[in-house]
Amino acid sequence: MSAIRLIARGSCLISLAVLLAGCVIAPRDGYYDRDHHRYYQDHRWHPCRGRDDRDERDDPHCR
Repeated sequence: MSAIRLIARGSCLISLAVLLAGCVIAPRDGYYDRDHHRYYQDHRWHPCRGRDDRDERDDPHCR
């Protein structure tokens, strides 16, 4: 019974560490966040403009 508790406790700690590590990782440059209509460039998020006011100079990440 103590082996099962040890395995369960270890599994909980490993899963917690994996979840926390996933929250810390920064996205790569050029990543497009479809849900929030923005992209990540130069270590910060940039919003994309609406489709009705687009022109040729718009950022290619927002297409």
